[in-house]
Amino acid sequence: MTTTAVATELVELAHDLARAVSEHDVERLEELLADEFTLQGAAGQLDREAFLEAAAGPYEIDEFTYEQIDPEIYGNTAVLVSRYTQAARLDGRDLSHRMNVTDIWTRRDARWQIVRRHATIAD
Repeated sequence: MTTTAVATELVELAHDLARAVSEHDVERLEELLADEFTLQGAAGQLDREAFLEAAAGPYEIDEFTYEQIDPEIYGNTAVLVSRYTQAARLDGRDLSHRMNVTDIWTRRDARWQIVRRHATIAD
C-alpha cells in the first residue's frame, strides 16, 4: 500500500472515530481503540474504558468537522495532527470547542488502532 493510500485510510479512520462517538457506536469504537488507548482533552483524562463508557451515552456530539488533518506515517505508527471543531456535551458540561488534536495510531494485526489522543482548545 502506498503512503498516499495509508494517509487516506487514516484520515477516513479519524472521521470514522468521530462518527462512532457521535452515533454511540461502541462496537465500532472497540475495534478502533487499542487496549492502551488514552485521551487527554477537554473532558479531562480518560482511559479506554472511561472513553467507551462516555461514548455509550453521556458524551453527545451534535456535529463535528475536521478543518485539517495532516497524517505522517512512520512504518506501523502514524501521527495525525488536526484542527477539529465539535458541538458537544458530556454530563451537562459544554464541550463545544475548536481544538488542536494529535492522534497516534499503530498498525497491528493488519489494522490501524488509535493508542493516544491529545486535544487542546485552539485559540
